[in-house]
Amino acid sequence: MNAVRWALPLFFAAGLLRGGFNSVWAEDGQEFLTDALSLPWYEPFATPFNGYFHTVARGCFAVIALFPVSWAAALNATFAAALTALLATAVFAAARDRLGAGAGAGAWVVAGAAAVPVGYVPNTLAQLQFPLVYAGLWMLLWSPSRTFPRVVACTLPALAVLNSILGLLLVPVALLRLGLRRDLDALLRAGVLLPGAALQLVPLLAGGSRRDVGERPDLDPVSVAGTYLRWGVPRSFLGFLDAFDDAWLSHRAVVLLGLAVPAACAGLALLRRTRPQWRLAALLAGFAAFAGAFQLAVHGAPEGRYLVLITLPNIAAAVALTLPGDRPDGRFGAVPFVALATLVAAVSVAGLRPDGYTDGLPRWDTTVSYARAQCQAEPRLRRVTVHTAQWPVLGWEAVLPCDRLR
Repeated sequence: MNAVRWALPLFFAAGLLRGGFNSVWAEDGQEFLTDALSLPWYEPFATPFNGYFHTVARGCFAVIALFPVSWAAALNATFAAALTALLATAVFAAARDRLGAGAGAGAWVVAGAAAVPVGYVPNTLAQLQFPLVYAGLWMLLWSPSRTFPRVVACTLPALAVLNSILGLLLVPVALLRLGLRRDLDALLRAGVLLPGAALQLVPLLAGGSRRDVGERPDLDPVSVAGTYLRWGVPRSFLGFLDAFDDAWLSHRAVVLLGLAVPAACAGLALLRRTRPQWRLAALLAGFAAFAGAFQLAVHGAPEGRYLVLITLPNIAAAVALTLPGDRPDGRFGAVPFVALATLVAAVSVAGLRPDGYTDGLPRWDTTVSYARAQCQAEPRLRRVTVHTAQWPVLGWEAVLPCDRLR
C-alpha cells in the first residue's frame, strides 16, 4: 500500500510535465467544451462524436464548464494528468500482484510507461480513452481480495466501454476470463461491460450515431500485419526516433532493432535465463496485436495515438518475460530486466513532451481575451467562434457563449 501511495503523486507530477496548460486540443474544444458551455448539462452525455459516446470526458467537461472559460485549458490538462495518474496507479497495483513476489520493480516499469504512454497526446481528455482501455485490461487480469480494489477492478473496465468504442476490445478478454474461471467474479466482470457495449453499439447499428471521419479501412490482413510489425512493434520499444523517418536503410535498421528487443526477451526466457510468466506475456502481447490490428484496419493508416494500446501491452509482456531468474549459478541475474527497464525509461523520458504538440496552437488566454473583446464590443452578439488548432491547416474551432465572457 505504501508503494501505491508513492506511485500516485509521482505519476501525477510526470503528467503535469507534459504541459498543454494554455492550449485546447482539437476535439476537446470543438466537441466537448463547446457542448458543455452551450447545452444543458445532461444533453452532451447523449451526444455522440465520431460514432460513439465519451461519457468520462463529457463528465469532466461538465465540471470544467462550472468555472470561468479562461480556466478551461488548465483544468483540461490537470484533469487529464490526474486521471492518467490514477489509471497508472491502478495498473501498478494490478501488475505488482500479477507479476508475483519480488517483482515490484517490474510493476514500476509497467505502470511508469502507462503514466507517460508513448503516442498519447499529452493531457487531453479526448485521448483519455486509450490509457483507460489499457487500465481496464489490467483490471480484467487482476483478482484482488480486498473490497476497494475489487470495486476498482470492476469499475474501470465498465468506464472504458462507456467512454469509447475501443472499450469493446475488452469484451473478448472478459469472456476469456469467464471461460477459464467460471465463477461469480468473472461473470460480474463480463456483466459490467454490457451497458457500455449497448451504449456504443445500439445507436451505431440503428443509425442513431454515425462514424464518418474520412477513414479508408484496410481489410487486407497481410497489409495490417505488416504495418503492425513494421510500425507498431518497433515503436513499442524505441518510441519516436528520427531514424524511423530517414532513408530506407536507416528505417529498416531501426525496425529490425525494434523487433530484436521482444525477440531477445523471448529468447532469454526460452533459455531459462529469466523467470518468465508465459501466460501473462501471451495475453498482453495478444491484446497488443488485437488492438493494433483493429485500429489499423478500421482507420486504414497508423496514427501516433494508436500506439498506446500497442506499446503499453507489449512493454508489459516484455517485463513478464524478463523477470529476474533464480538460477543458483547466478548467470544473467537481473541483467535482461535492467536493460529493458533502462530502455523503457529512456524512451519515456524522451517522449515526455512530444515535439510538435503545441507548435502553432493558439494560446488559450489570448483566444479568450479576443472572444471577450468581441462580445463586449457587440452587445447583441450571442457567441464567438474561435480557432483552437493550426488554422487553416486544421479547422478545429470552439464556440464560446458571450454570456460566459461578459
